[in-house]
Order: sequence, then C-alpha cells, then structure tokens
Amino acid sequence: MKNDVQFYSEGSLIKGHLYVPENKEGEALPVIVLCHGFAGIKELLLPAYAEAFSAAGYAALTFDYRGFGESEGEEGKLSPQLQIQDIRNAITFVQSLKETNAQRVGLWGTSFGGANAVVTAAQDNRVKCLAVQLTFEDGERVITGNLSIEEIEKLMSTLMKVWTKSVTRNQTMKLPVNKVLSDDQSIEFFNKAIADFPQLNVKIPFFTTLETIEHKPGAHVSAVKVPILITAAENDAVNPAQESRILFEKANEPKELQMIAGATHYEVYEGELFQQVSKKQLEWFDKYL
Repeated sequence: MKNDVQFYSEGSLIKGHLYVPENKEGEALPVIVLCHGFAGIKELLLPAYAEAFSAAGYAALTFDYRGFGESEGEEGKLSPQLQIQDIRNAITFVQSLKETNAQRVGLWGTSFGGANAVVTAAQDNRVKCLAVQLTFEDGERVITGNLSIEEIEKLMSTLMKVWTKSVTRNQTMKLPVNKVLSDDQSIEFFNKAIADFPQLNVKIPFFTTLETIEHKPGAHVSAVKVPILITAAENDAVNPAQESRILFEKANEPKELQMIAGATHYEVYEGELFQQVSKKQLEWFDKYL
C-alpha cells in the first residue's frame, strides 16, 4: 500500500510516498529510507525497490529532494550537503510515524544517493543498517578520471569563474540535466525518461560539478559503524565498479560487496538483475535490521 506523505526539511515542504505492507496494520515496522540518484525523482526507478521491501514486511519511504519533483526548494539545485540534510530530516520523519519502529531505521541509496547515504550513516547513529548500489568512493575521480591534465585545468578554471560570478554578481550558470551528463549510459537513459517524466527536465547549476568533485564518501565510510552492503555493476560507465571496490576496502565489518557480472548502470532496476539485487539487499536488511 502506497500513501502520500510530506514533511519539512529546513523549511521546504518535501513530498514522499510511504509504502507499508497491508497485512501488518497496527505493527511498528522496521523502516527503510530510499535515496534516489542524480537529479532523480521518487517515481523513477525507486518504486520497484520500495514495493519489494514493503512486500517483505518493511515500511519504505521514497521522497523528492529539495528542488526536485514535487518538493519545494530552488529548482534543480543539486547539493550533496543539502540532500544529506533532507535524508536526515526524512529519518526524523519516519521515526515520528505510528507505523514504524523508531529504533529500526535502515538506509538505502542508489548512485549519487548511495554516496549521500554513506555520508549520512557516518554522521547519524540512528541508521542501523546500510545498503548502497552503483555509487562512488571519490567524486573527483569519477568526474576527472578520464580527462587530461589540460582538460582538468580548463574545467577547474571554468568552475572558478562560475563560482566568482555567483559570489560577486549573484549570477548562476545552469544547464539542462541531460547537458550536465557526460556518459552515454546516463544520456540515453535520461533522454528516454524525460519523455515519461517531464519533471526531470530541470536545469542544474554548473557549480554542481564542483560539489560532486568534492563529494568523497570514501573519506567518511570508516566512520560508518553499521553493517554495509555495497552493490556494483561490472560494466557501469557512470560510477565504475572500481569505485565500489575501493569503498568496500575502506568500510568496516560487517560488510559485503555484491558484484553484478556483465551489468551496466541502469540494468539493475528491472527484470532478473533487479530480482537478484533486491533479494540480496532484503537478506541484508533481514539479517541486520
């Protein structure tokens, strides 16, 4: 059963969906907060996972970050720090619900949301179990890893100019989300998804590139003291599988790395690969949450 819910994050109204199993009415359920990826919305990719978790006896929350989907906030402003605040406020929200057990909160994140989830779990001891997929250890390596020294210098120079204009002239450079993306897998996916979800067609501050470069979950994962399951796709061109391997090596026990052979970034959200991934994640939550 899916219910429309809302809460506030730093004054902005956040819209979400709470999935609850129909045969568990009156019980205080363990709850999983789902964090979507780069410029995503709660209706895209997440429902299948939330429905699987709910069918297994969990409450599951999906929500739109500030500035995306149905939530309030500056449209398209994609800042890891703000999104982490939204996740922590989402945790406070689910802990307030009569349907949930406030002491049994799990966190699930995909792609950019996985990076956010790692940092959140390092900062917030209310998180008791963590599962992330298709994410990265170091945003700088993801953004600049395939660039030459000259290309990196040009990019950083441009970012500094953009930053200076925002500070001295209050001018913000924004680009359509499909122009910010650089890998073929994401470009193809978003071009198709925008046709079904027009609300994805927002402009993202170019400065988000710098914030992504500075987003380094690997610097925080050693502070995560709860069980962590990391899922990676072998042929991921968005966040290469090596990112998950490095993140896994830095993580504390108990931990596990699930590598999906032959899969690309967007293939684990449906079909047999989705079944494989979600089954493992449910086993993880069943064991530790």
